[in-house]
Amino acid sequence: MWSQWNLLVVEDEVDSADVMARVLRFHHIRHTVTNSAEEALAFVERERPTGLIIDLALPGMDGWALLEHLRANPDTAHIPAVASTAFHSISVANEAMQAGFNAYLPKPIEALHLVEELEKVFTPMA
Repeated sequence: MWSQWNLLVVEDEVDSADVMARVLRFHHIRHTVTNSAEEALAFVERERPTGLIIDLALPGMDGWALLEHLRANPDTAHIPAVASTAFHSISVANEAMQAGFNAYLPKPIEALHLVEELEKVFTPMA
């Protein structure tokens, strides 16, 4: 199942990106890490990942704007996206889901929770 995934992690914080990458590698989930929304947009245009994990507080274009851009493009609107943030609150979680994210992960990321959320989002694709 996981071998079909090709995820893009959009995370500017090195430690958070490293934790996510380690968990994904451990579970043999193909992934790429970019450090900005702008890099992510270029990657999505080239590679069409099966899903994204997007930090909401990116420098420059933030994760909210990245999702809005992806959802506005018919070629990328269908790609599942998981929000991730260190600025966790119930209201931020609700806003993320209302904005069109498919799941929400507060930081610090817990490995088991990350995999469980990814399974919920991507299992229907398998």
